[in-house]
Amino acid sequence: MPDLSSDFVTNFVHHQLKRSIRILLEAECYSPAVVLTYSGMDTMAWIGMPAGQETVTRSDFINWASRYIRFPCREQLTGEDLYGARCAMVHQYGAESDVSRKGKCRLVSYMDYSIPEVRFQPSIDPNLVLVSVKALAEAFFKGVDSFLVDTFANKEKAAVAESRIQRITHEVSVEDVMAEGPP
Repeated sequence: MPDLSSDFVTNFVHHQLKRSIRILLEAECYSPAVVLTYSGMDTMAWIGMPAGQETVTRSDFINWASRYIRFPCREQLTGEDLYGARCAMVHQYGAESDVSRKGKCRLVSYMDYSIPEVRFQPSIDPNLVLVSVKALAEAFFKGVDSFLVDTFANKEKAAVAESRIQRITHEVSVEDVMAEGPP
């Protein structure tokens, strides 16, 4: 059986991305967990771009999120909602973004934990939706897993994804580098 601990996909997805988000959640550092979750969505959209495309776009993010982010409740966030929320958190560390101000998505705010995981009451505010941070992370984790299965089931997409994943910053221990010797 191969040692998957050194595999680029396993290293990045499980040992870096998912683990980092889980650590932030366990420490109740919810806003940084949200930022890292949206950054991870950006990265997955980048990995899934067509061959020959070098820059991830708004539509790449929205399409990836629309396809892969699902909550276990009736109410869902749209890809546009997630994109606007991503812009707000990554660029302003807030809830309002240019996209939400223009009315192209709902304003997304966060709760630590909730069932249902997404709450929307248009009679109170038709532009505001609340999401559980823990559920957002879990929806992202499941989305990543589904995306990787879909991607690696297609040889052409797998080759593109593998080359992009190798370009991502990977964490390695100094002991592993020293054991392998100079490059």
